This record gives sequence, C-alpha cells and structure tokens, in this order.
Amino acid sequence: MLTKKIIDLIEANALQLSREIKRELLLHQSTRSYQNIDEKILYDWIYDVCSRFSYWLDEDREKGEVQEHYKNLGKERFRGGFELPEVISALYLTKRRLWEFIAASREADSALNLNQIVEASFLLVRFFDHAVLHVTEGYEEMLREYSYEAPLNNPERLAEAIAAKEKRQKEFLEEPKLPTFSYTKGMIRLGYYRQG
Repeated sequence: MLTKKIIDLIEANALQLSREIKRELLLHQSTRSYQNIDEKILYDWIYDVCSRFSYWLDEDREKGEVQEHYKNLGKERFRGGFELPEVISALYLTKRRLWEFIAASREADSALNLNQIVEASFLLVRFFDHAVLHVTEGYEEMLREYSYEAPLNNPERLAEAIAAKEKRQKEFLEEPKLPTFSYTKGMIRLGYYRQG
C-alpha cells in the first residue's frame, strides 16, 4: 500500500489529532449536543479511529466490523437525543481534520509523493462515506423502532401530509386579511388580522 507512511503518521499523531478533533466537535455550532457527552468518551471514540486508522481502513472490516460499529453509534446517538445532521457533521469534521493533516504531511515530509496523498485521501473519504451510511442506517433503525415512519415510506401518510399542506395553503390564500398598524416606542408595525 502506497499510503502506509501517511497512515503511520496519523497513528503516530493520534493523541494530538484526537485532542484537536475533540475541541472542534465541542466548539463547532453544528455539533452543539456533543457538549453533553462526557469528554473522555468522546476523546476515546476519536482516538480509536485515529490510533487504529490502518485497522479501520481494511476493506473486510468496512463490510463487517465498521458497519456494525457505526450502526451502533447511530443507535447510540439517537438514544442520546442527537439530531442526525449533528452526528453526520461530527463525522465530517473528523474527516476534514484528518484530511488537513494528510495535506500538511506532504509539506512536512518531501518524501511523500502525490500518489500517496491521493490514495490516502481516497481511503479517508471511502471510510467516512461508509461511516455516514452506517450511522444513518442505525439511526433510522431506531426511528422505526420508536414507531416513526417517514412519509415517503408509507403512501397513506404521504397522501395525508400532502393533503394537510394543500389545505393550509388554500386556507391562507382564501382568508381575507386587513392591514393593521401599531405604534410602539417610535416604531410603526404592520400586521394582518382576519376579518370576521
């Protein structure tokens, strides 16, 4: 594998990378719920990815162990009250930091060639694409377990949702509304009220 040197660099710098990624997840506005996770648990999860990067990149594990691990993570985040976009954002921020590290490695080590950088980037993207897919599967499994069914999965629910939306739109367009003005603390406010 061309990328062994880069993967070894990631694993050798796992402590530093894990601290940086943890800090990013705790401070980024798209991952606010991560502030509620015990920092040690969060750090351990990130460190596990960084310190055993070559282990996680093994294609056989992507089909089995990685799938199971990230499906369980999706279920765990659902139970923890996280929104799915937050979980995906956390994976993206982790991937981005690792990619930045890979890109910076070339500048620090002239022995790394472009092919190694490209291959490592490809493996990183493939791994995190699989992680996002499996986290989503686990999260949706929990949604179904708690009897939530997306409207598109149930034609009757979809038809009800469309009919309710059309009814609200029709009521809004048909209701006569008269303008009202109010003057409060030097501001003029324009509003509407229903006639009748």
